[in-house]
Amino acid sequence: MTYGTVVTVPAPIEAYLASHAEVQRATGDQFPDGLIFHVARPVDSGFEMLEVWESKEQADKFNEEVVGPAVGRTGADTSGPQPVVVEFEPVGLMVAK
Repeated sequence: MTYGTVVTVPAPIEAYLASHAEVQRATGDQFPDGLIFHVARPVDSGFEMLEVWESKEQADKFNEEVVGPAVGRTGADTSGPQPVVVEFEPVGLMVAK
């Protein structure tokens, strides 16, 4: 079953750009196993990411093994307000091959 999240992070979009660059370096710019869709955008409260994965397990593994360490390497201050994560089950997903 596919798995989706919307994550709202109370940090400037520059924090996303730095973290995203670190994730790309860590993965060799390869598409993560199980990721179907990822997009980020600035919002009034910081930035927001929307992702769809083949499974929750794949998302959790990637976030634990790649994203967490990548964010740590940016030196981002993680002691403040925490991201808000909304999980959902995607319906009617269409992506180009």
